[in-house]
Amino acid sequence: MANFLSRSLGRLFDLKRLGLFKQEDNSVVGIDIGSSSIKAVQIRKEAGRPVLETYGELATGPYKGVQVGQAAILTVDKLVEALGDLFRAANITTKNVAMAIPLRGSLLTIIELPKVGEAKINEMVPLEARKYIPVPMSEVTMDWFVIPKREASLGDTPGTFEEPNYGRKPIDTIEVLIVAIHNSIIEQYQSIISKMGFVAKPYEIETFSSIRSVFGRDMTAMAVVDMGASSTRVSIVDYGVTRVSHTINKGSQDITSALAQSLGLDFAKAEEIKRRLGAVGRVNGGEMGTIVTPSLDYILFEARRIILAYEKKYSRSVSRVVLIGGGALLKGFQETASKSLDSEVVLGNPFSKLETPAFLEPMLRDAGPSFSVAIGVALRDITL
Repeated sequence: MANFLSRSLGRLFDLKRLGLFKQEDNSVVGIDIGSSSIKAVQIRKEAGRPVLETYGELATGPYKGVQVGQAAILTVDKLVEALGDLFRAANITTKNVAMAIPLRGSLLTIIELPKVGEAKINEMVPLEARKYIPVPMSEVTMDWFVIPKREASLGDTPGTFEEPNYGRKPIDTIEVLIVAIHNSIIEQYQSIISKMGFVAKPYEIETFSSIRSVFGRDMTAMAVVDMGASSTRVSIVDYGVTRVSHTINKGSQDITSALAQSLGLDFAKAEEIKRRLGAVGRVNGGEMGTIVTPSLDYILFEARRIILAYEKKYSRSVSRVVLIGGGALLKGFQETASKSLDSEVVLGNPFSKLETPAFLEPMLRDAGPSFSVAIGVALRDITL
């Protein structure tokens, strides 16, 4: 079990046993079930501030007979087993959980509608949503909200569109953010909650969780690049609103696979080399960058294309890019991204949103990008 757990504060020491926290259970644990690992962060509110109690990460690969770092989609029973192991290893004590829904099981999109009353909007949105949701509406649970006018006013001619009869004047419009989650994902999470005996908070799509954990009250346009094992998610936030969320079908396991093939190694050995050297070292007399860079270039090319399309559409400059996810920890990735994206690129530091012991700050800063979603979804319920 210890080989599978890559990080766990609870395995080092029990902060509650040290007397740093009260014992009553008003804590919450944020859970992020990713494609190759599960992350959990337990926090509580103390004197108006969110305080870290414990955290941990568990690779899911061994629960499906594949290597650490490989994507492994588990059954509900295997997820329950893995969560139980993680909770014990990390000394997670609360049953109050906030769970983030993976973007792969959901959809985010913004639509434009004529400016009408609320009742009419509620009639129009489900009809318009059918154009964007690629499955029958009966298979998803949907919600939406109207983006405030200030946030909607982007571009040269914001908030208007031309009707088919171009002799008419432009009419006022509104923008509506639609959120849809596949019912099968909700059922899976409900089953996990029931089997684990959790007291669950409302679900949230991981995009919103990650943004909460790494952004403040910035009104400028910024991007989040979240590299997981099987895919990379690119989100753009403007005026505090999530406006774009795209998935690139390449992630950190593709880099490992390229290393394994190039060097004639098994996946586990290639994963160890990747984590140790990243894109900047030498292996077998050759440069790591020559092997790693093609996968990174593809991901960053797609990210830049998404960012440029947004900038062109809304005449807004994306001034900053934040890297999160386990793939963000790859040595040399930040520098490569800075050159490719031609923008300020920083690593996300979600633990900075929490009160933590000072001596842990360097370790938490290094681990932070991996825990952005788990921290973000926990913060939602601590700060409500």
